[in-house]
Amino acid sequence: MIRAIARYGVRSSPGDEKEIIAAFRRGEAIEGPAIAEFETHFAYSLEMNHAATASFGRMAFYYILRSLNLAPGSEILFPALTFWVVPEIARRAGFKPVFVDVDSTTFNLNPAAIEAAITDQTRVIVPTHLYGRPCEMAKIMRLAEKYNLVVVEDCAQAAGAVYRGRRVGTFGQASFFSFQLLKGINTYGGGMMVTNDAQIAENVRSQASQEPPQSLPDLIRRLTLGLIARSLVSPRAFTYWGWPIGAAMSITGDYDLSKYIWERIRPLNSFPRAYRQRYSNVQAILGLRALQKLDEFNARCRAHANVYTNGLADCRAIQTPKNVPGIEDVFYQYCIYSSAPTQAKRRAIRRGVDFEVTHVDVCSALDLFKDFAADCPGAEKTTEALQLPVYSRLRSADVERILHVVREVMSDFSPIEAETMRPPSSPEFLLSDAPRPRPG
Repeated sequence: MIRAIARYGVRSSPGDEKEIIAAFRRGEAIEGPAIAEFETHFAYSLEMNHAATASFGRMAFYYILRSLNLAPGSEILFPALTFWVVPEIARRAGFKPVFVDVDSTTFNLNPAAIEAAITDQTRVIVPTHLYGRPCEMAKIMRLAEKYNLVVVEDCAQAAGAVYRGRRVGTFGQASFFSFQLLKGINTYGGGMMVTNDAQIAENVRSQASQEPPQSLPDLIRRLTLGLIARSLVSPRAFTYWGWPIGAAMSITGDYDLSKYIWERIRPLNSFPRAYRQRYSNVQAILGLRALQKLDEFNARCRAHANVYTNGLADCRAIQTPKNVPGIEDVFYQYCIYSSAPTQAKRRAIRRGVDFEVTHVDVCSALDLFKDFAADCPGAEKTTEALQLPVYSRLRSADVERILHVVREVMSDFSPIEAETMRPPSSPEFLLSDAPRPRPG
């Protein structure tokens, strides 16, 4: 029987289920000491002074924005390629999202496009370290200093990624992380704010603490659904449901199972109830365990990515990710371009390997943001990229099979169109290398 491989994998540590059960038995599932401990250890891991949990990474961002004392209508710069909910959170908070094009070879903010988007109303830049690859923070910080802008880093997909010796989330005035099911640190939901600014930290913590605690039924449901989802994307389960469905759908046209998973794009004129809750103690217990494994898990993803990069180097129909000096990518996704991505995706699922296309949104083209539409050809181009499974739970044999399938399904493709694919220039490290004060 073929071992089918899903596009997503869920990180977990052996013994997580026992820890969950033990927390419920102790009466420490909702509230307990692990929350403060997780915040302290998370800040310590980044050599930052303050961290505060929230129900979602997006809510941590919302609390940060409300802590900055910005004038209503202030402009906030976002990459055109990002998860729709982040700029929508800014709009919901009373600010104007402005979309800046991305470099289609890195999928991150194009520093050359940022300055042209700055006006006298611009107050914040939100660099998104997309797909686990750090942005060119030296150039972004230079512009922020030049125009007196606040930098808030979106690290939702990049926990543990490193730029010139410093982890992402340590450059701006504040940053936020996500602990959703598929993220580098998985606590079945939740997020974290990180900063060195005591006033921002106090304000964010105050806002988060005013939310009601999760109810016991809500928390049980959250964890149960998360564990079920983790099981469904395992090779054993995916072989019996995802692969047959995906293969059948590929016969009649392009398929996309993920559209039934992701949150519906819509205005957030009022927040769902799940947004307005506190982070739970049992999630923090899982977060502490995941934090200990983070570097190990990320190293596995990098090793898988190296197998693909080396194994596809001679394939003229494929363009692999560009090497950028001075960064350590954690490969939340491994993105390639090919001359026929839709055809490659269909062929691959029939062989038991599921590819992803456009994991996030080209926000500049969404109806949700039609009042803020912008011409962003770099972001539009990224919709042609394929994302290969690269997650840490894959076996070495799985990675080799994925590589074989990629080469097989694209063996008769024409060479990819020659383009100027110059990797970004070596980032200058303009900030101090001095270590930060440890949290007390």
